[in-house]
Amino acid sequence: PVVRQRRVAAAIPAIRKVEAPKMFNASKSKTISEGDLVMVYESFKQITAVRVQSRSVLSNRFGEFPHASMLGKRWGERLQSKRGHGFVYLLPPTPELWSCSLPHRTQILYLADISMILLQLDLVPGSRIVEAGTGSGSLSHAIARAIGAAGHLHTFEFNENRAQLAAAEFAANNLSSRVSCRHGDVCADGWTYQGIDSESLDAAIFDLPQPWDAIPAVAPLVRPGGRLCCFSPCVEQVARVLALLPSCGFTEAEVVEVLVRTHDVKLQPVRNELADALLKAQTPSGHGPAATATRTAP
Repeated sequence: PVVRQRRVAAAIPAIRKVEAPKMFNASKSKTISEGDLVMVYESFKQITAVRVQSRSVLSNRFGEFPHASMLGKRWGERLQSKRGHGFVYLLPPTPELWSCSLPHRTQILYLADISMILLQLDLVPGSRIVEAGTGSGSLSHAIARAIGAAGHLHTFEFNENRAQLAAAEFAANNLSSRVSCRHGDVCADGWTYQGIDSESLDAAIFDLPQPWDAIPAVAPLVRPGGRLCCFSPCVEQVARVLALLPSCGFTEAEVVEVLVRTHDVKLQPVRNELADALLKAQTPSGHGPAATATRTAP
């Protein structure tokens, strides 16, 4: 569930002017260069993140793909294996593809929950936000794109090794200017957010086992009208959060659960009237699935 709250006395900030974001790769070239991060697409369930180095080789079920053969290719272009036993697509990195390929140090959030959280937090270019529970950095990368180059994400991870690994990934993905990753336990007694002024945050997101221990310290830092989201898998956790929020100055509580239904669509050359009638009866009136796709180079 997603619990979102709004501070009393709503105030909408002006959207700051921002430069074009340059996540993952500093260059905006239409072709792949040395050092670029490439999302190697094998199938819907197999995407590998590769940092291109001319002397390296990627090996998978289709064979070998020398990095040198990727240089100069257009983003989205198909690449044959060295022996021609298969091919992959070379896609530009996005937070969505990164979430499908990143090293899992913890359980991560995926597209459905991430989309709802970003929507409910009202994030815009220039927003300032605190995240606690960095984990593998899946949500962090999506937040970084949403807030743009003028915004800033302060993310905290209580496990020191995970915090160091996440910070290294943010640096490698060209996000150090908009993401600060620190080791710390925001649920500890006496915890303070160093360097963050009162009512200077637009939002906060907690993906923690005990978010109620972290809310009192962050509440004074969230501006009036700002948002708080606590992502919790158990309804007992949600109940404890809801009981605490009014005393910390939050109102308009809402609990949201995001469910995803995947459709396996197969083309049929011929359909009979009975099958058509059954399909029509099973389709809710006024609703339907949305299909999305990534364009590849011819």
